[in-house]
Amino acid sequence: MTSEPYGSTLPWSEPSWYTGRPSPYYKESHRRLRDAVRKWCEEHISPYTEEWVEAGAVDPKIYNECAKAGLLVPIAAGKTIPKQWAHYPIIGGIKPEEWDGFHDLVLWDELTRSGAIASLFIGLTVGAPPLMKFASQWLQDKIFPEILSGEKRICLAVTEPAAGSDVRNITTTAEKTPDGKHYIVNGEKKWITNGMFSDYFMTAVRTGGAGAEGISMLLIPRSEGLRTRPVPVIAGPLSATTYVTFEDVKVPVEYLIGKEGNGFAQTMVNFNHERLWIVFQALRGCRTVIHDAFQWALKREAFGKKLIEQPVVRYKFGNMGRQIDALQAWTEQIVYELDNLNDKDGARLLGGTTALIKVEAGLVCKYVAEECLKIMGGLGLTKTGQGARIEAFYRGVPGFVVPGGSEDVLIDLGVREALKLSRQAEKAKAKAKAKL
Repeated sequence: MTSEPYGSTLPWSEPSWYTGRPSPYYKESHRRLRDAVRKWCEEHISPYTEEWVEAGAVDPKIYNECAKAGLLVPIAAGKTIPKQWAHYPIIGGIKPEEWDGFHDLVLWDELTRSGAIASLFIGLTVGAPPLMKFASQWLQDKIFPEILSGEKRICLAVTEPAAGSDVRNITTTAEKTPDGKHYIVNGEKKWITNGMFSDYFMTAVRTGGAGAEGISMLLIPRSEGLRTRPVPVIAGPLSATTYVTFEDVKVPVEYLIGKEGNGFAQTMVNFNHERLWIVFQALRGCRTVIHDAFQWALKREAFGKKLIEQPVVRYKFGNMGRQIDALQAWTEQIVYELDNLNDKDGARLLGGTTALIKVEAGLVCKYVAEECLKIMGGLGLTKTGQGARIEAFYRGVPGFVVPGGSEDVLIDLGVREALKLSRQAEKAKAKAKAKL
């Protein structure tokens, strides 16, 4: 059964279900959310994006507007909104019990389409889940009212200058005071998104010996001894990428997330959604630039023909389109699977898969960005005008490739996880056969 088309009619510029084709994944509430987020972004974000990019920062007032509009709760929650958050506004009037992973996908698809605003929420997206899933009820009750109302902000601080993707070997330490009431934190974190304006830092620290077993997660309030400075990155300043230094920072032991020694496992669970969330943004980025390239190819004439009449140009579009839609299909499959697994099984069964799809998203982005730039010619190198979004996307591709784990690390992880699941399945088959 088909439905009314929505958005752009240019090929591959919208997900297939936007075009009216049937899908088993999306229902009325997903369409309601899509419409509400697009309308809000077109009124409050799109008119100001160029101004914010030029200024190097998003207007701080917009964060409170996001809270009022009901954006912060679903951004913090991911694929499941706790029932106890029902008293907060949720955009589109979606009830917590309705919300699923496809609402999360739709939300980020539309936020990314609007441009600059998406970078404002990265800290909340990756910093809130450990608090929601593993923290004590006392700590949740204290912190969530502050960050869900827009009063304060949170970020995730895991990566270090020397460790990079090697989370097992972080060196930031948290040592208990003699009276056992506080941790004293010392160390450094780098490439921490949204750190410049965050009030809380969800931080991976070493409370024990070497390796993964010695890592814990600690929520560190901005306080004496915590210093931040900006780290200029290729994609620009809007994400407020930060170098964080902890020098004898005193943190109450009540701010420990879960138990000591559980930090590595908590970080790995968080990576599932973080990597999938990067894929959500990559997909919409690809659709945005192929839209702009199509608009140009339909009107630009060269060598006596419009670009779209050149077989080589159609070849480029066809290759981009098949890769974008294939990535969308894989993404929806994983979202569905995660919706039907608990967090523990999701991490166990799909940790390697989310690593591999994140790699695929980066590869697709690289290809689409380069092909769109070549179609645009000189306009694709220009930061203003018809090629501006393509130029920005091309420049920002490393932001899809490196964060969440670089390609080599994630491909190796994907293979190791696949082999581990294969061995477990073989053991289970042998055990079942022995019972016969």
